[in-house]
Amino acid sequence: MLALLFLVYSLTEWYFAKKKVRSPREKWTMLILILAFSVWNVIALYAHEWLTPNHLIMLLFGWLE
Repeated sequence: MLALLFLVYSLTEWYFAKKKVRSPREKWTMLILILAFSVWNVIALYAHEWLTPNHLIMLLFGWLE
């Protein structure tokens, strides 16, 4: 549920930020990133085998401890 709340918040921020961005490529790249990470988080909510972003960060940088 929290992932969906952040999705709505990030899409709202993107809507307001797209008016200020000069390059159309930047705003579409940002939208694609927001949607990709949101889909990833929603899949991680329902599929327990799927890695969450926090688990992936721990796997990649866990050796730093």
